[in-house]
Amino acid sequence: MIRELAAAVRATVPEPQADPDALLTAEEAGELLHLSPRTLKDQAAAGVMPHHRFGKHYRFTRADVAEIVRLNAAPVKPPRRRASVADIAQDFRAA
Repeated sequence: MIRELAAAVRATVPEPQADPDALLTAEEAGELLHLSPRTLKDQAAAGVMPHHRFGKHYRFTRADVAEIVRLNAAPVKPPRRRASVADIAQDFRAA
């Protein structure tokens, strides 16, 4: 899923801009991330998303967008071990 998202971000970005440090608006960053600008602003205000704030305006660098993609990559969780009824009964007998 994250690879698909990263590929989609790369596909929507045209030729590299003259200034790679250019700041993106919440609307532009939201378009790249497939998030609404409101959600992006809310999460930035909550400190969940990296951003730059100028007064009431939220701005995002391409590095911020890449970090948001990285942060939202779901870690691979090991499968949970299911306890058998015998194990649970043993725990109760020991107590």
